[in-house]
Amino acid sequence: MMKIKLYCILFIISLLTGLQAFAQEKEDTAMDASNYLFPQFTDGIITLKDGSEVAGKLNYNTLLEEMQFRGSKNEILTIAEPAKVLKVVIANRIFLYLKNNFAELICSGNISLFLKVHLKRTVEKIGAYGGTSSTSSIESYATYTSKEGNIAKLSANVKVSDRTELIYYIMTDGKLKMVSTKNDLLKYFSSSKERIKQELEKENTQFTSIDSVKKIIEWINANGIKD
Repeated sequence: MMKIKLYCILFIISLLTGLQAFAQEKEDTAMDASNYLFPQFTDGIITLKDGSEVAGKLNYNTLLEEMQFRGSKNEILTIAEPAKVLKVVIANRIFLYLKNNFAELICSGNISLFLKVHLKRTVEKIGAYGGTSSTSSIESYATYTSKEGNIAKLSANVKVSDRTELIYYIMTDGKLKMVSTKNDLLKYFSSSKERIKQELEKENTQFTSIDSVKKIIEWINANGIKD
């Protein structure tokens, strides 16, 4: 028993050491609140596949697509080996590591719905004659965070634009499928296509609304529809 406890302790220490090393490679990462899913780092628990748990202040970086937490010196660390993570719980919200990224469990049942929020940031040069219009709000940026997590200063002829993308996945019988549009959903449920189509139209389902997509999946589960 003592050997098992010692192994678990050593494993957690090695995980945290790996996180520290990984975080040091990203010491220039900007702490920009707009990059994160939660407004601040929040109490959470990381459960590993071996059953051990690590508690801490956690948050999900939607730009870098990384689960991060505060270290002992209040530095920002990133989980070094996310494939070893069973789940992450932050403020009673559950995240699983799927398709090489963390996705939030939105609803469960015969069909489970997962969501990945991604902040897509693009940096563009402004053309010789002003090229891109309405840059006044963008000019307030002094720096921006690159996809690699490094801080870069903006020059006068550069603009930064952000767009939040909602990427949905459904899981049935252990199989994960990405659902980007209504047509994707109808394709996966071909035997009940017309029935689901009528419900989509009735509810005016919009894939830009998380609640809207959640509602149609809950309806599919309540009606016992299978792919």
